Amino acid sequence: MKHTITLDDMELAALYAHLEGQSEMMVESRLNSDNPRELPDREEVLLNLVYTKVFEEAYKDMDTLNLNIDRIYKYK
Repeated sequence: MKHTITLDDMELAALYAHLEGQSEMMVESRLNSDNPRELPDREEVLLNLVYTKVFEEAYKDMDTLNLNIDRIYKYK
């Protein structure tokens, strides 16, 4: 079964930024563990699959993505 969601440019940028951060944190956590060579857990693998799809969609218009990411962090 496949599911489809519709995101505007700002929502896509927010999702992309969030997943990118989560991916980086999981990798760093694994690298800082007692056994840095351990395989990623199921959650990390699944999130990376989603992140890959979001990246592929966002990559189609990187200028818009970067503009929206700037707009998101401008209001912090």
